[in-house]
Amino acid sequence: MKLILKAILALIALPVIAVVGATFFALPRTSGEQTFAEVAAPIAITRDSRGVPWIKAENEADAYFALGFAHAQDRLFQMELMRRSGQGRLSEVIGKSALPSDRLMRTLGLYRAAERNLEQIEPETAQVLGAYTAGVNAFINSGALLPIEFTLLWFKPEPWREADSLVWQKLMGLQLSGNWNDELLNAELIRMLGPDRAQELLINGSDAGPTTLAALSDRSTALLSLIADVVKPTLASNIWALSPLRTATGGALLANDPHLNFGAPNIWYLAGLSYPGTRLIGATIPGVPFHVLGHNGRLAWGMTTTHGDTQDLFVETVVDGDLYAAPGGPLPFGIRTEEIKVRFGEPELLSVRTSRHGPVISDVIESNHVDSAKYALALATPLLLDDDHTVDAIYRMARSTSAEDFLDATTMFHAPQQNLMFADSNGAIGYIAAGRVPIRANSDCNGLTPADGASGRCDWTGWISHRELPQSMDPVGGVLINANNKIAGADYPYLLAAEWPEPYRAQRITDIIADRAGITLQQTAGLQMDQVSLLARDMLPLLLERVGPSPQEPDLIEALRRWNGESERERSEPLLFNTWLAMLKSRLIADDLGTAFPSFYGDRPALIRAILTERVSWCDDTGTQPVETCEAQVQMAWSDTISWLKQHGGDDPASWRWDRFHVAQFRHPIFGFVPGLADMTGFGIPTGGDNSSVNRGSPSRFSSRTPYRAIYDLADLSKSRFTVAGGQSGQILSRHFDDLLEGWRDGDYFELREPGPAESGADVMRLRPPR
Repeated sequence: MKLILKAILALIALPVIAVVGATFFALPRTSGEQTFAEVAAPIAITRDSRGVPWIKAENEADAYFALGFAHAQDRLFQMELMRRSGQGRLSEVIGKSALPSDRLMRTLGLYRAAERNLEQIEPETAQVLGAYTAGVNAFINSGALLPIEFTLLWFKPEPWREADSLVWQKLMGLQLSGNWNDELLNAELIRMLGPDRAQELLINGSDAGPTTLAALSDRSTALLSLIADVVKPTLASNIWALSPLRTATGGALLANDPHLNFGAPNIWYLAGLSYPGTRLIGATIPGVPFHVLGHNGRLAWGMTTTHGDTQDLFVETVVDGDLYAAPGGPLPFGIRTEEIKVRFGEPELLSVRTSRHGPVISDVIESNHVDSAKYALALATPLLLDDDHTVDAIYRMARSTSAEDFLDATTMFHAPQQNLMFADSNGAIGYIAAGRVPIRANSDCNGLTPADGASGRCDWTGWISHRELPQSMDPVGGVLINANNKIAGADYPYLLAAEWPEPYRAQRITDIIADRAGITLQQTAGLQMDQVSLLARDMLPLLLERVGPSPQEPDLIEALRRWNGESERERSEPLLFNTWLAMLKSRLIADDLGTAFPSFYGDRPALIRAILTERVSWCDDTGTQPVETCEAQVQMAWSDTISWLKQHGGDDPASWRWDRFHVAQFRHPIFGFVPGLADMTGFGIPTGGDNSSVNRGSPSRFSSRTPYRAIYDLADLSKSRFTVAGGQSGQILSRHFDDLLEGWRDGDYFELREPGPAESGADVMRLRPPR
């Protein structure tokens, strides 16, 4: 939230000593007994030595009341920021620096969509939401000291509402569906370079790897920057499933590590929950009353993001003021006024327009060079539809007892599209790319750039049916793998996406599993922690061929020639290679892209390979007089690498190690950007891996990594293994704030077992109805 929080220092008036003292006394009470009128029967919340709560209740409503209570005890401020972000109400507590975020969220109408969804969810889901909400509010009203952030920002949380929990799905949908960002970037490239030259940049290597189942101006640049700072696209994860024929345990195995942005605290919160007939263990999201990932004693499930193209931008042609062109004749924009309250400032009135396609997002840019009287840019996304039943699907998925039940539950999983993988105790494994994927009116509508809204040529005419979505049950080879790679072959009849990420992680997992049988949990954990960079193995020979006979620091070049791609944090080679590749990418295309270059994120190895071997005209720097060759650019990029490392790492090459620069940083969402408080309120740790390794550690702008790993053993789910980054608590001085960090980095997995009352380190809080 860097953009949002630039002015936060002015809000902090208490001395650091008061911060420390108040935080100490604000730690939640995790033992003893409390009475609540909303509770029907006694509940036990037993926290183990890692701070993981185990909730034991006599009915479903009490169980979720307790989960809401536990979430609020440990993560209330995180929950508060989540809901205010979705509501577009951060400016009320942070000030005008949050206005760009609030304008975008109010324009999108995420919270309005959540409120509409609430009216249509199924009764059992509504009951869980209601009980959870009551639990959160019970803590808020209990008289316990609130997290220190509320004191420092001088406000108190409002009562929790059911829609506050639903808006999380909308926020995650924006992060996990990045196509609108790509459409804006592609439009900007076409504007700057022309269609033919821009097309040469739109290369990715997705077709080379495995599949899971065989007229805008520089307003675009401003929108790209806003989306990057506010939405923070997050587009990576790993998952694979093995049938009993492939494992040493005699049951199926499911391994999952979702890659999301780091923060202090972590986005995930481990919890165990049981009541008669139901037992759930795994990862929850504070603010949300569901196990998003985990197992129920008979079935385990996980997910990765699909990269399906489920969002389109439409250029609406404005005619006569409040009307815009449509195939059947002009239509009126829907117009509403939103009032954004601003701390220490006057309220801002925001006029929001919507077209038949969706909200007009181009109105949120304060300065641009487009005549808004002529054009408007609208976003179409299934996230905003009234009948989004994704939360009902998540509730049902967690209660499925067989692979067939789980597949049936996914019929209600609408947005964002996700790769859902599952395994049951009978040995079945399955996969489906669940979610609403639009069918466009014409086959040449590829979703790569904003479409003309007036003609209707690329309008959505329906959804790919659930039975036609990519899916598989019990494949012959006994293996299912996805690492955000392409999910269907060329013969698939519908457009899922025109672009896919590079397949390096999927290829590495495929290569290691191959046709092996007898795979153990330990071997599976080793694969999750694998740090081999297939990116380096692929691209480094290309660079070394062009480095020339007399490079700077020839000993380092020789070290790279001997390197096998293992990206351990103690090595220098990962630092040398990743820096070299980044310098080369900049030298090849930054001059042509200008202000759009920072948004052209990622390593782009397929593009770099194409430039060095085929499209060599890109090697010439248009800002210099001589014509540079590709060999010269590779050599200058190496010189740039050495200069940068000397500047930032010192003159001694022996000190240029990956762990000095490749640090997993977990920042507090507010204090992480305040000088003097960042180190006190966050944490970091040197890590290995790179952007292409299975144990992903991206040094790129959108640095999604692996804050949660799980391996589910369907032969005995009590032996399933977990690890999370940071800790369970969001309380800065809690011993559970960062106690799991080193184990997460080093691959020290643990089993989640319900602790006994006398177990060392366990605390028991009992919630009771009035006597």
